[in-house]
Amino acid sequence: MQYASRNEALGFAARTRRNLECIDAAYEAGDAVHPTTQLVVSLLGLVVVPHERNLVKQLGVMSLASLQAGGWPQWTFELQICETLAQLFRHLRNAIAHGRFSFNSDSTDISDVVISVEDYRPGQDAPYWRATISAVDLKDFCLRFIDLVEQTLG
Repeated sequence: MQYASRNEALGFAARTRRNLECIDAAYEAGDAVHPTTQLVVSLLGLVVVPHERNLVKQLGVMSLASLQAGGWPQWTFELQICETLAQLFRHLRNAIAHGRFSFNSDSTDISDVVISVEDYRPGQDAPYWRATISAVDLKDFCLRFIDLVEQTLG
């Protein structure tokens, strides 16, 4: 498979997706790897870089409700609801970039894990936004997003 340059957001995302697939295959083969950890590490290439390179801005007006109607996974918002892809990605980018995520389990099986992410205002001690999603659904959400970006902008 030929990739765009890793200096381009889509090229970096494609390589990130491939690495995630390799970890999943290694886990299925019985190797001592951690797919959930790799998924969160992969959010750099699947969420943060596309957000920072303005790919989300071009698609951000899409409503989460319309995406969910099309089969996308649903997030559970515990503090402040997001209605658009851009709103979700801004909070998700902040949570990932500042290490504001946690897991309900240390299981190596991705289907056993729920991930919580939080966004804080600068200088505050409590989050003003929090959401949760199963690790399986987070992976599906991110891969659907990268597919959408590739189809729409690639």
